[in-house]
Amino acid sequence: MMKRLCRLLTISAVLLVMSSPYSYAQKKVLAIFNLTATNMEAMGYNGEILHALISSIETYKGIDLMPRREIEEVFFKSDIVLDNSEEAAIKAGKALGINFVIFGEVTKKGASIVARLNLVDIEAKTTLNNWTVVFPDRDSILKKIPKIAEEISDALCNWKRQSGSSSDKTQSSSLTDIDYLHAINEGDSVSLSWKISVQRSSLSYNVYRSEQNKDGPYQFVGKTSDCSFRDTTVKKGQSYYYNIGILSETEPEIKSSRTAQIQNVGQRIPYPPLVMSAKGYIKRVEIKFAPSPKNEQGFYNIVKYNLFRQKTANKWENIKTIDLKNRTQTDPILIVFDESDLKDGTTYMYSLSSTDDSNIESSLSDHISVSTVKAPELTLEKDNLLRKIDLSWKFVENASGYHIYRKTENISWERVADINEVLTTNFSDVKNMSDGQQYLYYITAFDEKKESSPSNEVKGKTKDIPSFPENLQSQDVMARSVKITWTPVEDPDISGYNIYRSIDCSNMQKIASIKNYRSDSYLDKGDAIAPLEDGKNYFYAISCFNLFDAEGILSKCIKAETKSRPTSVKELKAAAGRDHITISWKENPEPDIAINYLYRKDNRASSSDLQGLSPIQLWTEIQQLKPVQTNYKDFDLKKGGSYSYRIISEDKDGLQSDPAETQSVATPTAKKKQAK
Repeated sequence: MMKRLCRLLTISAVLLVMSSPYSYAQKKVLAIFNLTATNMEAMGYNGEILHALISSIETYKGIDLMPRREIEEVFFKSDIVLDNSEEAAIKAGKALGINFVIFGEVTKKGASIVARLNLVDIEAKTTLNNWTVVFPDRDSILKKIPKIAEEISDALCNWKRQSGSSSDKTQSSSLTDIDYLHAINEGDSVSLSWKISVQRSSLSYNVYRSEQNKDGPYQFVGKTSDCSFRDTTVKKGQSYYYNIGILSETEPEIKSSRTAQIQNVGQRIPYPPLVMSAKGYIKRVEIKFAPSPKNEQGFYNIVKYNLFRQKTANKWENIKTIDLKNRTQTDPILIVFDESDLKDGTTYMYSLSSTDDSNIESSLSDHISVSTVKAPELTLEKDNLLRKIDLSWKFVENASGYHIYRKTENISWERVADINEVLTTNFSDVKNMSDGQQYLYYITAFDEKKESSPSNEVKGKTKDIPSFPENLQSQDVMARSVKITWTPVEDPDISGYNIYRSIDCSNMQKIASIKNYRSDSYLDKGDAIAPLEDGKNYFYAISCFNLFDAEGILSKCIKAETKSRPTSVKELKAAAGRDHITISWKENPEPDIAINYLYRKDNRASSSDLQGLSPIQLWTEIQQLKPVQTNYKDFDLKKGGSYSYRIISEDKDGLQSDPAETQSVATPTAKKKQAK
């Protein structure tokens, strides 16, 4: 969350130099980077140490400090963001065309404040010196920093380039320009000073001035052989731009590419505040700044600050005023927020000015660029899941959490989740989901103030309702039951199967639910009230149901049949012999007959003997016969009696045929013999 604090910060200079950053090459030009706070406790102390360091280094006139205005413009256009490393510092220094940078970090350890500072030589790509300073408390910051500033100044004064460096090569170059151009108020005049980038003899300079803008037109105001000039022809309260023409004995005049601006000539104007840092949030930015110590030294009573935002390259818009009349804050660092119609993931340039109690406004401070938080980027992680869709997104810095929105063809956008942990970057949507439904999603980030714009939209679809299993079949004909089989669906989202039965392929009725997706068969015996009938056709179908009991489509029906009862024996006859009755029949041709039951009925039994008996009970089993046996002699007869006989065949499954019956046969008159 602190990497945005590593934006480059140099001191606020009294002189506003509108020149290219590359004009500072080969000079002892120093840029100071923001000091990174390594923990939350160090926040604020890093700004105070930086502010004290800037104020101390300002007193050393041998150090040229590159105006932050130019640095921020380069950074804004190049989209440079620094981290707290030597490599990043060197890269940024090269982009700016300067010699040295200072970067470092601040850590709060208990009551102590530890600052680590690094002075880097950009061209040599090396660290010239570093300092670790321990401040026992806040008051010691102002006491110790001047010593560090002195050591930094000594290090720069003792610095020498190695022979053959680009500095020597530049001096031998025929290209001539000035490194910098300064303009300051001096009473009712403007004092100009500059430095030539290549020392050459017999040079003189023409001074030009514009009252319109930086691009001119410029008018000649004087000539000098020194690198300084005092313009006494100015008007009080007017603002000007200056440019220098370089003259030599052998070459035509070369117009410098550097310009300098001076405002409110002859008037005392306050100094702009020092911009310390900026931080981007969701559709808003935070800017920290500190009052310029020069205002207190110059007895300026600052009553308000004005925040400006850059609209175009040369146009600034005053978007907010910070009135100090009711300010109760004692912290030297002030904070201002911009929430005015900012867009996600957009970089903005800001500057501030000071206004004193005479309503005189300073020039703009050094500029600082800051980017608002980007809207999150949503990704479909996985779909085709059972009533679930998995989403993920990239972490959004400086957000507090995320809102997830969903819609379908029939339902407009609705918020389905609030994620209050910014480190969470995934979500599984299971809320009121349907099978086989397509959903559309987007996500927003939010903090305590704002919600970002919607992310990109992603589509996801839940798993379809299950299809029926394949290879539904019935097994061989069974007695009073039907067994069906199928190939199980290898899907753990399947909870089980529904079995349907009917006497035809219409009006199917569910007869069973099997809650095991690995099951592959079912035995249907009917029930106690309605058992399956012998020798009858039945039709079956099957479906799957998922873990939410949602049922899929029904399979095609298949035909099955129960086993038929055995046929009755043929040509059953009974005939009276001398002392017995012979019963004969043809062998049942069915191969699975297990036994034949032989029954006899006494046709001349008295009514008292028959009282209370059912028609079936009138028959008495007299013998169980093997299926290959085709006759039987009955000797157990009563004199003067009359008998009928029947045979019921039973197969191996216990199914019995209808009875085959004989005619009534009278008992023989001969003496009864023992049955054989």
